[in-house]
Amino acid sequence: MATHVEVVTPERVLFSGEADFVVMRAEGGDIMFLPNHAPFVGAVDICTVRIVLAGSDAAVPGASGGDDAGAGTAAAAHHGAGTEGEVRLAMAGGFVHVDDNRVTVLAGIAELADEIDVDRAQRALEAAQSAAGGETAPTPGDMLDAEAAAGEPGIEQSPTMRALVHPDDPEVRERRALARLEAAGALGTSSAAPTVAPAR
Repeated sequence: MATHVEVVTPERVLFSGEADFVVMRAEGGDIMFLPNHAPFVGAVDICTVRIVLAGSDAAVPGASGGDDAGAGTAAAAHHGAGTEGEVRLAMAGGFVHVDDNRVTVLAGIAELADEIDVDRAQRALEAAQSAAGGETAPTPGDMLDAEAAAGEPGIEQSPTMRALVHPDDPEVRERRALARLEAAGALGTSSAAPTVAPAR
């Protein structure tokens, strides 16, 4: 059995097909959606989304392609699989809705792995690191502590919410560039390899 997956941006449907499972980073960490997953609605962090196509060899043990085997193969041919039987894409945040054996991912910005301009993503990473001045940007917790010390109560923002609310923050831009390089399979292949991992 497979689950139907759709990844949609305002411009187009990036992927629509059957999958054995989907992996992405949600608010609480990495999450995998298998067929018949319980209903779920959540924010998706900046991440690489992996869609393992129905009937592929990369299926989760115990998951079976069954009658849907190969149903996602045509989608992979048209949507650029990262490896055989898998579609990878970089997502700059968004939302996921799971219900009735369907996983719908809504992304403001997302790119399929084979459409990512690796040189441009590397330049974006270097620019974001340069904008941060080589220093780690303050965490939402640090900012909350500073506000509390100043007598100004605030609301702590998770990395996921920070990405949605402050898309031009150097740390957020760095995480987006890292996700693009990871999805394209080019993470750490240049002399300017990233020095920090994406926030989890």
